[in-house]
Amino acid sequence: MSGDRDLGAQPKRIATDTRSNVKDTVRGESMAEERKIEIAILAATDDLRGAELTRALDGAGFCVRNEVVSSTMVILLLPGQGGPGLTATCLEIAQRHPSIPAVVLHTAASESGHPAIDHHVFELLPATLEYGRVSDHIRAVLARWHRFEELKSSAATLQRLESTTDLIYFDFRPDTGTFRPSPQLRQLLGLPVPTAAMAPGSLLDRMHSDDRAIFAGTLFEAARSGTPFCLPVRLTDSAGRQRHFRARGRAFGPSETGHPSWVFGVCEDTTEHMEKLAEAEARSRIDELTGLGNRRYFDDCLASALGRAKRERNQLGLIYVDLDRFKLINDTLGHDAGDQLLRIVAARLSDAVRAQDLVCIDQDRSASDVRVSRLGGDEFTVLLSGIHGPGDAELVAKRMLAAIREPVEILGQTLTPSASLGIAVYPDDGRSADELRKRADAALYSAKAAGGGFRFFAKAMEDGKVRRLSLEHELRMALDRGEIVLLYQPRIDQRTGETIGAEALMRWNSPSVGRVHAAELTQIAEETGYITTLGRWALMQACKEAAFWVGSRPEGFRLSVNVSPIQFQQDDVFTAVVETLKQTGFPPERLDLEITETLLLREDSQASQVLDELRRIGVRIVLDSFGKGYSPLAVLMSQPIDVLKLDRRLIETVAPDGEGSQLLANVIRMAQDLSLHPVAEGVSHADQAEFLLKHGCFEMQGYLFSGALSADDFRARIGCA
Repeated sequence: MSGDRDLGAQPKRIATDTRSNVKDTVRGESMAEERKIEIAILAATDDLRGAELTRALDGAGFCVRNEVVSSTMVILLLPGQGGPGLTATCLEIAQRHPSIPAVVLHTAASESGHPAIDHHVFELLPATLEYGRVSDHIRAVLARWHRFEELKSSAATLQRLESTTDLIYFDFRPDTGTFRPSPQLRQLLGLPVPTAAMAPGSLLDRMHSDDRAIFAGTLFEAARSGTPFCLPVRLTDSAGRQRHFRARGRAFGPSETGHPSWVFGVCEDTTEHMEKLAEAEARSRIDELTGLGNRRYFDDCLASALGRAKRERNQLGLIYVDLDRFKLINDTLGHDAGDQLLRIVAARLSDAVRAQDLVCIDQDRSASDVRVSRLGGDEFTVLLSGIHGPGDAELVAKRMLAAIREPVEILGQTLTPSASLGIAVYPDDGRSADELRKRADAALYSAKAAGGGFRFFAKAMEDGKVRRLSLEHELRMALDRGEIVLLYQPRIDQRTGETIGAEALMRWNSPSVGRVHAAELTQIAEETGYITTLGRWALMQACKEAAFWVGSRPEGFRLSVNVSPIQFQQDDVFTAVVETLKQTGFPPERLDLEITETLLLREDSQASQVLDELRRIGVRIVLDSFGKGYSPLAVLMSQPIDVLKLDRRLIETVAPDGEGSQLLANVIRMAQDLSLHPVAEGVSHADQAEFLLKHGCFEMQGYLFSGALSADDFRARIGCA
């Protein structure tokens, strides 16, 4: 027998570059039994030992060769003696055939000759092993090799996953309470890279405090019950940034007690997804037009504010803000102008309200981000936390109103916005969010009904909502029941003191709530769409009555009837006027139709055409309440207007001592320059009448002369009863 060095020097027995893959041909022990296992026996010499092994393996169903070929599944080395020669041969086989397990069947000499060969072979069989049992060991080697190859494949796959995705993993040993984070997890968290497992504190210290107990409890429960788990966790990375993960896993390997002995988990980085969700959530709580919090944001803020007020036993103020006549601006100047005004008002409110007034600010947002909330349309809210009483809320309300009232130029038009505010205070006005909202809204409604400003909630205001719903229902039947009547306020020529006409005014005496203010009646009729029916009725009744005056007094006597802008949208006003004049016989040249600036500022070509047609048949067009709103001079110069009716607010600029108003004098002069006939309304004392007469406004009406009269009383006044 030659030495072991000869075994490594036999290239004819070791085919070069034949890389068979056992894992592609062996699929477990069961497949090994179905087909012959091809084994290459490489012996130091062709001695009796090799021949005996060949017969034993042939009998066990092996296919034995004396060289390595492509189908070889295992290599069996039969050395003579140990030593460097055997080590070199084993290393050469491992390098040339890495996919084939190599097994050394020792002799007594080789077994102690060079133990380092176990670094290059898969199995070392003792010299005392009986040849008949070698086949069983070879089959066991192939089974273990197959599992080993699968583990290597899994490890390679995991390594590829680690290098191409954000997938990180860990295992947890509940018996020792230790973690083994993957390299990616260690690197992400800035953890040291020890060779052994780490204590859980290093990982838990970097976990969000709210997640620690849940995470630890979930792992121990998974180890105890074997139940798969999936839970979100938040970790702080090495840069100090909070990262979001979804941890999923299960327990493996039974322990001595029958419970799983370790837990494996995979962590998916969901930070980008969670940040996008957070951004979407933030956007869903912000009003896109103004950048303020929206209704959803406000609801959350109110709930938070109430909770804090209850815990700290503080008072809380809720203010509802609603712009006055905002619909007019939208209808006349367009929605772009309305949006611009809303943004301006939002900025003014934010500047007027102290940061400490507010509770609707996220802890992770700066105080300047959100100052007030916009519920929608022209309605805003402000929450006042930690106030000492209604007086604090009143100070804030006054600041807000003053800020809103500052003039602003939009699309070339100078506007002076105003607002109405309703205020409710916790706990006096309500202890729940719903109660505070309802009562602030009731106070707002009261403020708007009073013409603006601010109102604190009072118990009587709750009846106002019920009253409004009742009136809307009753209005539909009010005409049939004769509850609505027309009164007539005389118009006077101050030069002669004669009554020269009258304005028809509707009055409603409801059986359930009593007398309804004219402005409220008009508002309800317009909002319910009943104004068309009511307007036609008023025109017909007024013209019938005025026809009687004209028949009794043929000298120039005029009738004024108000027409709502809604009627121009919903009805054929020209046809309605013509039919009424025909049926009543009232001459069109004696009829004045009073319109509001809302209609003119709308720049509705169809409405302008209707006004032109009415003027052609002799009807005069009166612009009512001039000086009350936003009417620019361009409207007066371009629209079909005959009469300018000066609002009572302009008239009231004349002091009771007769001190004149330069503004009123200028308006009268402007009307004359534009060939418009000035008429004053709301004249309440003689000094006003004298001033008007002096500056060329001769026609007037107001309580100085007479209030609104019934038809019979008016007839008696003009002497045609």
